[in-house]
Amino acid sequence: MMYQDVAYTAEDGLVVGDGVQTDSVVPTAATAYKRGDLVAIAPATNVASHPLTIAEFNAIVVEDVTADQADAAIAAGFEIPIYTQGEFNVLQTSLNGVKVTTANAAAARGRANTATSLELRMPFGTGV
Repeated sequence: MMYQDVAYTAEDGLVVGDGVQTDSVVPTAATAYKRGDLVAIAPATNVASHPLTIAEFNAIVVEDVTADQADAAIAAGFEIPIYTQGEFNVLQTSLNGVKVTTANAAAARGRANTATSLELRMPFGTGV
């Protein structure tokens, strides 16, 4: 009989609802991404980049990707996964690795509500 140790970790709370959809995009060379990063996807090339402002994103990164992994994916012709639709905790998203704060959450939510299929929700009890 074979046994396997299984370790469980707590969810990070990024995904908060049903109807999540994913896709994949080409990463930018020499660029690291963090799970929850808000990214802008270039329509002509399908390349993900870190937006300069909170008002320029249209997808969310699914998992951490190092700069070396991004380069390896490009070299192999692979892409990285992104969320394109669903309900997410706005306070678990980030802009180039820096968590969205309650101060700029309204701008992120406004962008999501008007230009994407992403719903960024404030978690219950945050007082915002």
